[in-house]
Amino acid sequence: MGKNDRIDRFGIDSMTEAEYNKKQEYVLKSCKCAGCPTYVKGDAPTGYCFPLIGTSKKIQWEKDCVCGTCAMYKEYDLAHTHYCTRCSDTCQTIKTEGLGGQGGSG
Repeated sequence: MGKNDRIDRFGIDSMTEAEYNKKQEYVLKSCKCAGCPTYVKGDAPTGYCFPLIGTSKKIQWEKDCVCGTCAMYKEYDLAHTHYCTRCSDTCQTIKTEGLGGQGGSG
């Protein structure tokens, strides 16, 4: 798996706007966010793992996370959790692997 595959697990970088919207709709229909103990009723949109959805505006406390049991987590080989409060998989990967910085050691 290349560096870009680790960052863009949903493949949005090469999608048209229509393809992106279709994929986002699929993720929103398939995610388990609304059944999570951390979820706050009425928060929308869910599917927080998907790039550009953003974090929850209502959730203030993390509880038991169900991300690892979600079909989207498994289908897209996601690597993180608590997307609702910490940001999408893409965002968390950039933060933890330091892939967003400039320059280098040489």
